[in-house]
Amino acid sequence: MTSENSQLHVVFGRSAAGTLQQALQVAGRAGVVVGPYDDFSFGPIDKDDPNARAQWVENELGYSDWQEIFEDSLPVLSASIEASKPPIAWISPDSAHSVAGFLWWLSHMADTECQILDVPRLSLLHAETMIRYLDQAEPLSAARRARSLALWRQLQAENAPLRILGEIGLISAPLEHFDAVLLDHAKPEWQKMARIVAGVLVDFSLEGIYQTGDLVLMARLADLAEAGILEWRGDLGHMAGCEIRLPA
Repeated sequence: MTSENSQLHVVFGRSAAGTLQQALQVAGRAGVVVGPYDDFSFGPIDKDDPNARAQWVENELGYSDWQEIFEDSLPVLSASIEASKPPIAWISPDSAHSVAGFLWWLSHMADTECQILDVPRLSLLHAETMIRYLDQAEPLSAARRARSLALWRQLQAENAPLRILGEIGLISAPLEHFDAVLLDHAKPEWQKMARIVAGVLVDFSLEGIYQTGDLVLMARLADLAEAGILEWRGDLGHMAGCEIRLPA
């Protein structure tokens, strides 16, 4: 809940949410920052089933207890609907995580009024830069709401393992989508798994499109190694404790 004079800000990414909270403090603004912890750019989305998402994440990405992360995201919905002012959604259009999070959030908002801000590279901004955007939010238009909800319904129907940013926005993708770029970063020499993952993340940064995070990339590297496509030594469950190379 927000006080009568507080503005609710919804941010789809923990780093950006923390920086925005700092920006509000620096600017002397009354406001509350919330955001879903879940990342809806991966996993099943055909229905809000924390058990199904948790089981998928454990099976495919090797991470347990995801149910708690999903359930910790739900208070964002009630806070948004009950806010005394139309909440402001901060969207990073170059981040699949952010765009997917916004669509998930909007799909639960019914006809609740809201405002939006499209801010590229949102997770990389400093608090001083975020302050410049505080008065630039605009009401979500009926046309954009309709397009966004239609897209989310389509993505739900496809219920693919991944959602990535394509030329026309968020699209479904197979779990193996990032395998090729991971293999491009593998070498005949041993490298830390973390180094390969970092290389792909740097590629995303240079391209200005943030498709996924280290959780998905690490899981795919582990699957490639277990399939014999890559050689490995150490603990596949820990990026810093495992080395990877192309087959000798």
